[in-house]
Amino acid sequence: MDLKIQKKTMELLYRLLEGTNGIVPFVSYYPQKDRFPGREEQQRLKRAVPESQGVSSLYLRKFLEELTACEEASIHTIMVVRNGCVLAEAAAFPYEKKLWHATYSLCKSITGLAVGMLMDEGKLGMDDRIVDLLSSRVNPFMYLKHKNLTIRHLLTMTSGAALNEMGSATEEDWVKAYLESHVRFPHGTKFCYNSMNSYMLSAILTEITGQTMMEYLRSRLWDPLGIENVYWESCPKGRTKGGWGLYLTVEDMAKIAQMVLQKGLWRGQRIVSEQWICRSCQKWVDTGENNGFAYGLHNWILEEENAFLFNGMLGQNIVFYPEKRLFIVTTAGNNELFADGPMMEIIRKYFGNGYWPQDQMDPDPPAYERLKAWQRHMGEPLVGHLALQGGWRTKVPLRIKKRNTSREMGTGRMRRPEAKSAVLWRRLLETVHGQEYRMETNKGALVPRFLQAVHNNYSEGIQTVRFERQKEDLILHVNEGSRPYSIRIGMGESSAQELEYHHETYRVAVLGEAAQNEDGIYVLKVRLAFLETPHSRIMKCFFYGDTIRIRFTEQPGWQLIQSAMASVVKGESAARVQGLFAKLDPEYMNYKVRTAVETEVWGRAKR
Repeated sequence: MDLKIQKKTMELLYRLLEGTNGIVPFVSYYPQKDRFPGREEQQRLKRAVPESQGVSSLYLRKFLEELTACEEASIHTIMVVRNGCVLAEAAAFPYEKKLWHATYSLCKSITGLAVGMLMDEGKLGMDDRIVDLLSSRVNPFMYLKHKNLTIRHLLTMTSGAALNEMGSATEEDWVKAYLESHVRFPHGTKFCYNSMNSYMLSAILTEITGQTMMEYLRSRLWDPLGIENVYWESCPKGRTKGGWGLYLTVEDMAKIAQMVLQKGLWRGQRIVSEQWICRSCQKWVDTGENNGFAYGLHNWILEEENAFLFNGMLGQNIVFYPEKRLFIVTTAGNNELFADGPMMEIIRKYFGNGYWPQDQMDPDPPAYERLKAWQRHMGEPLVGHLALQGGWRTKVPLRIKKRNTSREMGTGRMRRPEAKSAVLWRRLLETVHGQEYRMETNKGALVPRFLQAVHNNYSEGIQTVRFERQKEDLILHVNEGSRPYSIRIGMGESSAQELEYHHETYRVAVLGEAAQNEDGIYVLKVRLAFLETPHSRIMKCFFYGDTIRIRFTEQPGWQLIQSAMASVVKGESAARVQGLFAKLDPEYMNYKVRTAVETEVWGRAKR
């Protein structure tokens, strides 16, 4: 089985590196991304003036200023909580605090909580063997490979199992593939981060309880904490993924964090035992990386600061400082696979060693008003240029016009004042109105390549694009495969829309801008921010009479995919996979990854 998985892994990597669309996945596609239900949030945390909880409003504002100024951090939403009270909260335009966001590996810590609940119920133990727990699925060969593998090894990422995330993209039965995969090192002897360990914990929970992890947590976590807007993706066999695929709002992440900070209690109700919280949030294993992080039971540990993290790639974090009774929640779209990046450096600078909040401070109304003004400023739209990462900044106050339709919830539309850019926008509208182009290749796509791979939802490629003027807006009509899409683009404005992509519904914000290069060529710049995820698609359309050139990029970009591929391949000991990549020139690899993500297509006007 290992050789088959390795072969399929290489084939999938080749397809991704080729950069063309129409990839036929090895795992059957079925819609995973659920539509955001938009239910009213229940049991919200208290809000408080920072000084009443011993934190300076001026200090919080400086923190937010530095964090939002850091392009590498690419912040989407943030919340600072102390003593169970929200002291600062903001969403960078066009992101929304009330909208759920993909948590990626942050949800591993939620999986850890579910395992703790099972142990509290006496249904599972740290040293229980996987071959015993899944005995009906184990054959003699699996038994010999994994007879000493325990729950402890899965929780501490020391299983040594070779099947990783890339393998899950090539197999329908993940439990079978995991148990048949070889072991890279003896169980418990080495740390090796692997999301399939988390998945196996989810599968074991289902084997014991007869429920998916999502169902199991309904009465034990979601309902007690009033978490209504939650969704967790499943594997092809219907089991909760466990290691990724969970969507939560920043408020609900904060409620879970507060319960953890209270050692398993929520409003007088015991959710999980204090013993489990204490055990899971202490160091169990060194990671082998010289970055200051150790690992607990599905949590990351910062020993020198007496802190721990729930961490998901690209900036999805809950950073706990238990002695200070404080935590910070973030969602973002940066290029960091793990927590040791610029965002975490800024958080540690302000809240790590050297900082200690007071019990209470004298009120400082002017500083508090400036903090609130800055939080509002983070939610204002861009003026002047099209940003590529994080929130879209502005220096000019704009009027906000609200509208609601059956397909849009509370859409804010922001227009900029009359300027040369407005004149240029109208000229562009006149030039492109009614133009339709047939693309010469199928490399372009509306959805970012990374997001396609995560959801196993691959584009069939853009066949045609057509532009239609409607008053001051531009409608982009796209035929991608056999499916038509229409996207409204406004000059210097952003409006939230819903994009149904292969039966998966994405909430996107679209911003357009007109430009003209030194040769007088009109350029349309469009950014589609997939608001429930860290990802954005950027399109630049160049108009040459009867010809169009479209350049596609995405954020986070090709550096992220390069790092992700390197991480997966590094963890795969199969000689065929390692040998393949060892033979390729590193510069050529960088080129292939970049051109696969940053594609360029040409089209000609239809007659």
